[in-house]
Amino acid sequence: MIIMRYIYSVLCWAFIIVDTAFWGTLSILSIFISPGGTLSKFCEKSWGRTILWACRIRVSVTGLENIRGDQVQIFASNHQSFFDIWVLCSIIPVRFGWIIKKELKKIPFLNAHMKIMGYVTIDRSNREKSLASMDQAAEQIRSGSRIVIFPEGTRSRDGRLQPVKKGLFHLCLKTRVPVIPIYIHGTGSIMKPDSLLIRSGTIHVCIGKPILTTGYQEDALEEAVADFQKVMHDLQRDTVAMLGESGSRGM
Repeated sequence: MIIMRYIYSVLCWAFIIVDTAFWGTLSILSIFISPGGTLSKFCEKSWGRTILWACRIRVSVTGLENIRGDQVQIFASNHQSFFDIWVLCSIIPVRFGWIIKKELKKIPFLNAHMKIMGYVTIDRSNREKSLASMDQAAEQIRSGSRIVIFPEGTRSRDGRLQPVKKGLFHLCLKTRVPVIPIYIHGTGSIMKPDSLLIRSGTIHVCIGKPILTTGYQEDALEEAVADFQKVMHDLQRDTVAMLGESGSRGM
């Protein structure tokens, strides 16, 4: 059984590498036809969907109506696996950029696509550079860009929700843009954080109602963090209850 899983994972990764090169190249070339990034968004969505299809992963989504095409929003999701990225690329219907760790710039084709789509890289080892990245993200949001962020900062090792970093809420207080909380359930069992082995399965995504940020005072950072964490725990509880599972893990 374990041998079959190794073979399955190798085949999945072979497809992921080729698929990333294919859609990444198309995204780069599309800038000559669609400088506004519309075709790049199509490439990004197709990249996510084809990888999920090839790995035999189904995605169930609730709350998609909370994402509005006529409003700038910040999308904030929990993080368990690299598959979270492909899931979000495949389901979010509007164009968006990411706030991601700087190490991902080293991935071929992805770096060029990130520049087209307005991604912001963050150096977690340097506080000053990290704050500068958040200022850059805030400027992009003020100019009308949407951003996706993993406010926990790193992947959960056991599927439980982790304490969130304050970077998201610096963005909230700087921009006063609504936050869309997104809870992803199941990616941790598809591919664990410290493993390259992949298994098929179903991922459940619950998109919560917008969290308005206009009512927070400038010094209400801790309150904003607590409110967001409560909403995420509520989304997790509702998802686990819907699936008939026990415990607080989202693996």
